[in-house]
Amino acid sequence: MNYAAIDLGTNSCRLLIADFIAGRLENVCRLTRSNRLGEGLYASNEIGEPAMQRTVNCLEEFKSIMAMQKVENFLTIATSAVREAKNREQFIQFLKNNCAIIPEVISGEKEAQLSYLGVMKDWREGNSPIVVDLGGGSTEIIWQEGKILSISLPVGAVRATERLMSAGDVAEVISAVSGYKDQLAKYPLVMVGGTITSLVAIKLALEIYDAQKVHGQKLTRSEINDIYNLLCKMPLRLRKRLPGLQPERADIIVKGTLIVLLIMEFMGKEEITVSENDILDGVIWELCN
Repeated sequence: MNYAAIDLGTNSCRLLIADFIAGRLENVCRLTRSNRLGEGLYASNEIGEPAMQRTVNCLEEFKSIMAMQKVENFLTIATSAVREAKNREQFIQFLKNNCAIIPEVISGEKEAQLSYLGVMKDWREGNSPIVVDLGGGSTEIIWQEGKILSISLPVGAVRATERLMSAGDVAEVISAVSGYKDQLAKYPLVMVGGTITSLVAIKLALEIYDAQKVHGQKLTRSEINDIYNLLCKMPLRLRKRLPGLQPERADIIVKGTLIVLLIMEFMGKEEITVSENDILDGVIWELCN
């Protein structure tokens, strides 16, 4: 029986279709489409009509794929951009009228829980990790001490880019985790999201993205810093041609990478494990149980 999850993020519209077999998820299809839902949001506090239409186009494509794959049950979630938009009810009605999909707008806390669930169901490396889900509009930091704990930071690759946030601006937001540094020191750090998977793809110079090559890769702070310096020196037109980097992400990758580096600095971490499993997997696990 195939299940599906759709994530309407600030930068991307993503689909995962998976089959639940012998207590494990077997991926059937995982797709990402750039819809830049958060375009202009941080200036107007509203989702623009072009972004709404791009999202409908993505969802129509996903509906066709789900029909071909005989998906029995699916859930569409919306995160930071839709949570914060003044016109979110208009956006939801637009989706209902134009593609008959009504997303569930989830809280930052629920987003964190689902991301953590998605990572942990495939975690095989010993100690439970800190999971950092770096999105377009927000960043969730999740760990477990008896119960799942989380911090939601109002910073992401799209937000930092559109607001022209400096390193100091980003650091001020991320400094909220400083008080947890000693508490989190014993946990390995896992990161999910398009920024961190793109950094692996750049490191490996992947002409064609391969999730199996990305999942489980390690990145050191030194490697990320080298990539950051490279990206900063490249004009946008060259970044769009960089192997491993989606052209649609070229304008936000610099700020996204800066966020990664500052999170590592504030947490005192020198290495990250990169996970392809994320909130989409968490949604399907919930659907299955």
